[in-house]
Amino acid sequence: MNEYILLSGFYLLSVFSFLILISRDYQRKGFSFHLLFSLIYFVTFYAGFPLSGVMAMGFDYSIPDVSNQWLVFVTSGCGYLVYYGVYSAFAPTIPQPQTANEFAKFEAKTTACLLALIALISLAYFLYLNGFLLFKLEKYSQLFAKNRVEAVALKRFFYFILPALLIFFFIFKNRKAWWALLIIGSLFGGLTYLAVGGTRANLALALAFFLLIGLYYGYLTFSTIMIAGAISVIAMFFLALARYKLDVSGSEAIYTFLYLSRDTFSPWENLARMFSYNVEYQGLMPIVRDFYVYIPKSLWQERPDIAWNTANYFTKILLGNQSGLAISPTLLGSFYIMGGFWLVGIGMAFIALVIKGLDQLFVYGKTYDSPLIQAYCFGNLFNLIVLVREGIDAFVSRFVFFSVVFLFCWLLAKVISKGKQ
Repeated sequence: MNEYILLSGFYLLSVFSFLILISRDYQRKGFSFHLLFSLIYFVTFYAGFPLSGVMAMGFDYSIPDVSNQWLVFVTSGCGYLVYYGVYSAFAPTIPQPQTANEFAKFEAKTTACLLALIALISLAYFLYLNGFLLFKLEKYSQLFAKNRVEAVALKRFFYFILPALLIFFFIFKNRKAWWALLIIGSLFGGLTYLAVGGTRANLALALAFFLLIGLYYGYLTFSTIMIAGAISVIAMFFLALARYKLDVSGSEAIYTFLYLSRDTFSPWENLARMFSYNVEYQGLMPIVRDFYVYIPKSLWQERPDIAWNTANYFTKILLGNQSGLAISPTLLGSFYIMGGFWLVGIGMAFIALVIKGLDQLFVYGKTYDSPLIQAYCFGNLFNLIVLVREGIDAFVSRFVFFSVVFLFCWLLAKVISKGKQ
């Protein structure tokens, strides 16, 4: 019992210190991607601990050993301190304000239309091939099974509807565009939820963008954000029940809510369980292997059926789970699998430079009144969630994919704009 009291005390001290840093940065700088990353990091590694505790005490739920729980909070705390120190060491540069010209706005609108077109065509073709999978699949894991779903890779393009809507918002910057972002994004997200058999990401991100922009531009108060966030957690729970086709009630419903909420928002236990295994360090190859899924089998006949990234190594090798699902190793877990605690420290320093660069780019876009740059930066919110929850290898491949598609649409829009001139 004493060891749990000590652990809980250290946890509370860590949470208190973390929240002080976050609130101080928010009061000093306001919105930033550093703030977003910090909040996502906090939720991922700290918010789930009380939920796990309630499940352990009330539902006889088995949690990882205390020693491994200590390792999680010490590692996450030290990792964030490394990140925070490196991020704070670089002073921001503030360019002089400029005004966007009409052709720049035409390029932005054209880019948005191209991105939206990619998303709509991809979804339409996916539906043509598979129909609405939520009503056809018996369980969610069948989405990843061979010969069950055609053209699964198309779902990676659905997300581009959101950067398109973000571009339109940053062009007009009014409440009408803000509400359009929520309504159109939610409708499209709901459609993808039905089409892909329970993928909630696009639906959740449409709401997240709506709330973030509302807070940033003063359309919403912080208390409203908190209420909307709580409602969103409950909504995500019911969407998860539909995805996994679960019918629960009573105490089972409470347990399921706690478990799915912890699993969705704060998979900290995955890191704790990882520490209980002997890991054969994988080096940087998981980052390379994560790109395999973007290479069509027709172009690479010998492409491995399994891309051995850190998620698959953790799921299939360490946990022995062969269901087809990939269990999130988290950011710290992915660094640990690739190179142990040393790489955790080096990796968090690298992440600080990435976040600092994103913040600088957003300031540049805001200063030059560029809807494209601001939308590109905001559009990387999903990649930040992937970074902290899924790992560095998943982040790199998705960041490159997102950037390449976004850049391609912008270059094509630039060519169209030149023709108009």
